[in-house]
Formats: sequence, C-alpha cells, structure tokens
Amino acid sequence: MMLSLGCLWNRPRLERLVDGALGSRASRMAAAHVARCQRCDGEVKRLHRLRRLIRTAEPRIADPDWASFWPAVRVRIASEVPQPVREAWWLPFWKPVWGHPQMALGSLAVSSLAVALVLWPSSQVTVPRAVAAPVVVQDVSTPDPDRSLMVYSSPDDDVTVIWVFNAGDQDERS
Repeated sequence: MMLSLGCLWNRPRLERLVDGALGSRASRMAAAHVARCQRCDGEVKRLHRLRRLIRTAEPRIADPDWASFWPAVRVRIASEVPQPVREAWWLPFWKPVWGHPQMALGSLAVSSLAVALVLWPSSQVTVPRAVAAPVVVQDVSTPDPDRSLMVYSSPDDDVTVIWVFNAGDQDERS
C-alpha cells in the first residue's frame, strides 16, 4: 500500500491526535483520514497500545514529606544575620526622575543639548575648500556639419570628458 498525500499530511499529527492535543478542526480532519486509511489506522492503534503500556509501567511517585522541610527553613531564616542592601551608585541620581515624566523629558532635552553642543563643529576647525583645477577645453571638428565635439581634460586629475553635440537632437528636445 502506497502513502498518499493525506498520509503524508496527517502522519505527523497522529501522535497529537492520540494524545488529544490537536485542535478541533485538525482533529476532525485527522480522524476522517484515519477512518479511510488502514496504514494510519494501524499506526493510531499502535500509539494507543504504547500509551496504555507507558501508563501501566509508570511508577507511582509518592508525594514528598513537607513536614520537616518548613521548620528547617524557618530555623535558617531566624539564624541568619540580615545584611544591608547596597544600592547602586547611580540610583540616588535616578530616583528623583523615576516617577516624574516631565522631569525625565526635561533631563533628556538638557542632555541632548549638551551632547549637541559638545559635538557641534567649532569655528576653529578648518574645512577643506574645493578649488577648481585648470581645465583644458578643445573643440574638435567633425566631418558632419550638424555635429560638434568638445573634449575637456584636467592634467592634474587625469580626467577627460568627451561631449558629442548633435544640433538636430537639441532642436527636437527643446
């Protein structure tokens, strides 16, 4: 017997079906599939048998005896010397702001202003200025009278820009 798509879909859900852990809709769909499929029905019966065997083999664990536990806890609490709790160094600074949203917002604004003023560029900082390098412009003639070609080159930066102008295209675009 070959596995069908229904088997592939419901096979992982059979264990939860036996345990009663599936939702109502998924449980109905899986149960309907099990009713039609012999292989999945056999798997469900095997899981029921396994569940019964585990329940019968499970040892009965006795409840713990708490009668002697609580008196020992009380004795230990009474015998320990209380230690003072040390607060963190920053807690006294935070406590006044803790319950006051306006004060917290004001503190945030003041600290943001302080950070902005510290990080703001001063007038003593030199800003590099852009200086245009000399550019050589050459007009190159072309055999076509409707076109012109211009070459811009900068000897300092080793950059060359070539522009091709077509008089007819410029008229059409404008």
